[in-house]
Amino acid sequence: MPRSAVARPCRTTESSLQALTLTALAVAAAPATAFVQDPTGGTAPAPPEPSPTQPADAGERALAPTANLYGKPAPRVRRFACRSACGAGAAARPGSLLRIRGRNLAPLAEVVFLGGASDADDASVAPRRVRRRSLLARVPRTAAAGPIAVVRADGTRSPASAASVSVESQPVDVPAGIVDAEVQGSKVFFGAPRPAEVSYVVGGSRPANVGVELVRAAGGAVVERWAPGEVAPGVAQTVRWDGTVDGKVQRDGRYHFRVTSTSTDAAGVRATSSGGGEQGALGPLGARGTAAVSPVAPGAFTFLRYRFPLVGAHDYAEEAARFGGGRGHQGQDVFAACGTPVVAARGGVVKFKQFQSAAGNYLVIDGARTGVDFAYMHLREAALVDEGERVKTGQPIGFVGATGRASGCHLHFEEWTAPGWYSGGSAFDPLPDLLAWDEQS
Repeated sequence: MPRSAVARPCRTTESSLQALTLTALAVAAAPATAFVQDPTGGTAPAPPEPSPTQPADAGERALAPTANLYGKPAPRVRRFACRSACGAGAAARPGSLLRIRGRNLAPLAEVVFLGGASDADDASVAPRRVRRRSLLARVPRTAAAGPIAVVRADGTRSPASAASVSVESQPVDVPAGIVDAEVQGSKVFFGAPRPAEVSYVVGGSRPANVGVELVRAAGGAVVERWAPGEVAPGVAQTVRWDGTVDGKVQRDGRYHFRVTSTSTDAAGVRATSSGGGEQGALGPLGARGTAAVSPVAPGAFTFLRYRFPLVGAHDYAEEAARFGGGRGHQGQDVFAACGTPVVAARGGVVKFKQFQSAAGNYLVIDGARTGVDFAYMHLREAALVDEGERVKTGQPIGFVGATGRASGCHLHFEEWTAPGWYSGGSAFDPLPDLLAWDEQS
């Protein structure tokens, strides 16, 4: 988010922790690693006991911030109802339009259909229209019955709704001559649990030959193509993109999927929005049933290679707490309230998870496809992941704390060139990266 919108952190209590359901791990007894810098002052407190509110099987689903993380009240879902294309008894169906009422809903980035207890069946969609107390959202094709939640662009997530939405298995019929397409999520991170994804259905009763292209909004270049071939009507199809082309991670920016098709009859098939109409998820319709590139199309998504590591209000330290300050400070301190969630800026393999008298509880991750090691220090307790474990971009890894020599709760963040952290690499100033990630994620 923009720096101008960042609230200065206040010193909070364990309420920040209770706003999450993260699995806490005991501090591992591990040999300390030698440091050549002197982190900010203080002493290492005894690590707290795991919170009784944290279920043992929380896993990656755990990151569900509901606290006042960015100086604004968290959104709340009060009630919802199916408004159009509903099933029996006004139950929702894949493709139905749902009206959701609540508080503090604007601005909003996503509506999440939580499904069952696991996050494997979660489905998300960008809202079609948002007001402060109500919004409209289309029920995704992959949605399962269960509660719903809403998420701001800054990551603040509402609690799950008290009621569950009932979703019939029978989707809304797609008319002949239409390819109905929808994109999952409005923001995708490389190496995150869920890749970029488009789901589509061929309307009518006859098969059609389908082609899918991934388009970069800036310039309209096609960066990837898929050729599913002949597709049966009425059957949901899915295409996923992992953020790479020919093994190379693509640059940050806006992208969208373009689905085109040629029907087996002379009429042809045109691509249209997931909500129907001539303007929608795939952009305005072009000649011969193709969808023109539109950087602001509702179905477009933002692809990012990194995620800002703090989920909550924060501020950047100055002078001695910056890179090169004090006695060889080799990172950047970012102040935040105690208990603010820390997530992986880039997925990869955990190289070190230890406690050291100066750094406190710390974690080092070898960033996937970067050649860069990312270090997170002064965590409140032992990291939530273990050495050798592969983590995803944006996965919860701990909480902001003041362990080690730390003057107040903050995250000390470092970046090191290959071959890595205190193994032949060199530290470099992470502030430009942090500012960039903060602005976009």
